[in-house]
Formats: sequence, C-alpha cells, structure tokens
Amino acid sequence: MARARPAGQRRAQLLDAAEALMLRAGVESLTVDDVTAAAGVAKGTFYLHFSSKDDLVGALRDRYVERFAARQIQIAGSADGVERVERWMLAGIAEYLGDMRLHDVLFHSSARPERPGPNPAVDAIVALLAEAGAAVPDPEATAVVLYHVMHGSADHVYHFPEDRDRLMAEAARLCRVLVTV
Repeated sequence: MARARPAGQRRAQLLDAAEALMLRAGVESLTVDDVTAAAGVAKGTFYLHFSSKDDLVGALRDRYVERFAARQIQIAGSADGVERVERWMLAGIAEYLGDMRLHDVLFHSSARPERPGPNPAVDAIVALLAEAGAAVPDPEATAVVLYHVMHGSADHVYHFPEDRDRLMAEAARLCRVLVTV
C-alpha cells in the first residue's frame, strides 16, 4: 500500500519535475500532463498545489529567487558596510553564472508577464544599503543600478568568460564608488 507524502514534499516533487522538463524543452512546451507523469502523481494532485501552468511557473520563479537570494546572503556573511553589499553583488554574478540556463528559461520565456512585479533582488540591495548605513541620495535607484551591474556583468561573462576577472573587479569597483558609508 502506497503511503501518502506530506503536501510540501509533493509540491517540491512537482516543482522538481517541472524544472527538469523546462530545462529540456522550455516553458512553452511544458504541460500539466507531462509534469504529473514525470512526478509520478495524479493530475488532481497538481491542482491541489497549483491552479494552472502559469501558477506553477510563478512558483518555480519564486523558488529560484529564494535560493538565489539565500546563497547571496550566505556568501555576504557577516561583512559590514560596503564590503557586504559588494560581496552580495559578486555572489549574485557567480550564482547567476552557475544556473544561467534555468534563470533564462524561467525569466526570459514568452510566458513571462509584460511588466514584472517587484524585484526581490532590488529590495534586498535596498535593505543591505540601509544596514550598511550607506549615504546614497536614492537607495532604490542605487539598488536598481547595482542590480543591473550584477545582471549585465553576468550576461557578459557568460558570453565572454575570458573577461570574468576584469568584469568582477569592475563590478566591485562600481559598488564601492556608488555606496559610501
């Protein structure tokens, strides 16, 4: 007799199956039937956790961002001030490069909403700036700029890996220039 798994475990099983399928064939070709078959669950189980394929993709995006941000905070560690912001940003570049395929499938597909909601990474930078006591006139604008330095640097390094050290050093320098305490 099969034993029921806890709801959180079933949800994770569905997310894992969907992630593997999306990495293979993209978001557009993903179907609820494929996800439930890959997870080894009934279709009704899917609908206990997600209202639709879009809801599932949103949950995958949220999970990606949560893991990404947790790793950045871990790497930033107990550093203080500008050093903490700098470590956080450089960790973001490294994390993005380490999982770029999943990031791009999740965030650069046609299933993406026209105007994205709040950016948790920008919110995290704003919080780091406040913790650091940064003397910046507009913390949110500074956070947006730093986020795009991080994201753009990672995109460049992905295509030109020989520029990694140079881009990482420049991203760190820009962070120190923008963030004064």
